[in-house]
Amino acid sequence: MSSYESPYDPESAPRDLEFVRYEKKGHVAYVRLNRPEVRNALHSFIYVELRRCWRDIQLDPNIYVGIVSGEGKAFCAGRDVKFLAQYQAEGKRTPHEDPNSPIFHWGGGGQPEDVGLEKPLICALNGFAVGVGLTLALQCQLRVMADDAWIGDQHTNVGRLGSPHRKYLELPRATAAYLTLCNGRLTAQECLQQGIVNRVVPEDKLMETAEELADMVCQGSPLAVQAAVRLYRLAAAVPQSLTDYAKHLDKEIAESDDGAEGPRAFKEKRAPVWTLK
Repeated sequence: MSSYESPYDPESAPRDLEFVRYEKKGHVAYVRLNRPEVRNALHSFIYVELRRCWRDIQLDPNIYVGIVSGEGKAFCAGRDVKFLAQYQAEGKRTPHEDPNSPIFHWGGGGQPEDVGLEKPLICALNGFAVGVGLTLALQCQLRVMADDAWIGDQHTNVGRLGSPHRKYLELPRATAAYLTLCNGRLTAQECLQQGIVNRVVPEDKLMETAEELADMVCQGSPLAVQAAVRLYRLAAAVPQSLTDYAKHLDKEIAESDDGAEGPRAFKEKRAPVWTLK
């Protein structure tokens, strides 16, 4: 049987990104969400760009660790609800939720796990992280948080579901329930006390601290570090049946009347009127 080689080509790294800033320094890749005008809220097209970045980090043998942060004052405001409401008002699904779209990937497809990333990530929470932004932060193995930042879920506030099962497994269960059911918030100090983040620092020390952790990671054997991340992922994996059922519920709720009312109310800056339909 013939043997084929596919060496990594540095020229294949993403260079034409609109919604993400991506760069490399030494053995560290930097991924910065770049939609500060909407507090780095995620929409169909930034998901595609993020997936390109995660894939490149995985493929580049010179990259040992990534640092994920956000431009501006927020880490990530979650899903771009106004973008969603715009499509709903036209009777359309957003591109990543439309099976006929070439970028269809229910849930967005912008998470590191969507490309099977097995290199460690450090999340530098420069501001609040909610919804899918919190999901992204939780997929990073290490987390540094600005002392004025906070986290929350907020999915049910806009008539959506998100991934509560993952939060229930990844966080203290009472904490996960508080975030998911009550749309509660946790301050940086509360996150530190509960072991959700590794360090809390002033915002102007955030990237420096994240880079200190990155340097510590880079001092270890890359093979051993990546094997550890692979085991972390397996240890935290949920049964496929649970994942499939969660997607089924998410779709069912997303395309209900209340699933349209939530984003509409958010866009109109009013309290939603739930009909349970």
